[in-house]
Amino acid sequence: MKLADLEFAPSFDLPAPAVLYRIQRARARRGSLRVGRVLLPPAHLLSGRFDVSGLPVGYFAEAPETAVYESLCRREATAVSMQTAAMRTLLCVQTSRSLPLLDLRMHASSWPVLQSLRLSHTQELAAEAHAQGFAGFVYCSAQQHNMHCYAIFGDTLTSLRAVWAERLTERGTGNLHAVLAGAIRGSQVPLVP
Repeated sequence: MKLADLEFAPSFDLPAPAVLYRIQRARARRGSLRVGRVLLPPAHLLSGRFDVSGLPVGYFAEAPETAVYESLCRREATAVSMQTAAMRTLLCVQTSRSLPLLDLRMHASSWPVLQSLRLSHTQELAAEAHAQGFAGFVYCSAQQHNMHCYAIFGDTLTSLRAVWAERLTERGTGNLHAVLAGAIRGSQVPLVP
């Protein structure tokens, strides 16, 4: 998929300070990339929709609930494991400068490839957008109606400042974070040990 395939792809400047959220591992694993307090998988895995070979890409949402839906309570999820939830953190970051993004929101219904598992198409699009100087994408959440998500590329991640981080389960009691509990209830994805 090429940028030229999109009939209309406007740029969108995400202003500073904008607040974004993501669900990530509470601790780095071997091979994880760290950009400030943002933990990312190795850049060579190409496992995300807008991953670019050799470049870290961070995925964020405009609301905490959307971050949980996008990461743990996805449509295809059959269950949310307490063990997985205990190893995750809700991270809140703030942009320190305006970010020039490519806006894909208007293509959500007309381009099913933007929500499909055919990741090579959207990864090709991401590589081209990065080469043209975009800091990432803004796109519609496939999991939560009328909410937006962001893919931020490479060095731009250094312009995100961590505001706070909260574990998804309380140590000792195992109580769920309110955002996770709400998403489990809303998605009807069962919670399992």
